[in-house]
Amino acid sequence: MTVVSKSGRSVEFEKGVPTFAPAQMHAELIQYGIVPAEEIPEPPEDDGPKEPSVPMEREAAFFAAFEKLALRGKRGDFSGTGIPHSAVLAKELGWAEINTKERDLLWQKFNADKAL
Repeated sequence: MTVVSKSGRSVEFEKGVPTFAPAQMHAELIQYGIVPAEEIPEPPEDDGPKEPSVPMEREAAFFAAFEKLALRGKRGDFSGTGIPHSAVLAKELGWAEINTKERDLLWQKFNADKAL
């Protein structure tokens, strides 16, 4: 039996012969009645801060970090043009990295909201 997934991957299965299948296909394979030979381990849960994917949550997280940095007022936290450094912002948020375009747009919005 050959199964072609929605992601374009295909795997040929033979009854009674264990066959590797990419993790992206597991849910689809189970729907066809193909079960793993061994228990699939659960991925470890990371207890650290998670980067939000919803735009409003991201904006709120950025604004909270901007507020902390502004109140702290450390010279090294900001560039010469007054924008928070990406590394400082990433550390404050607990994220791996910061998209500079997103940071710049949200920094402008943060400052515009404060001016009102």
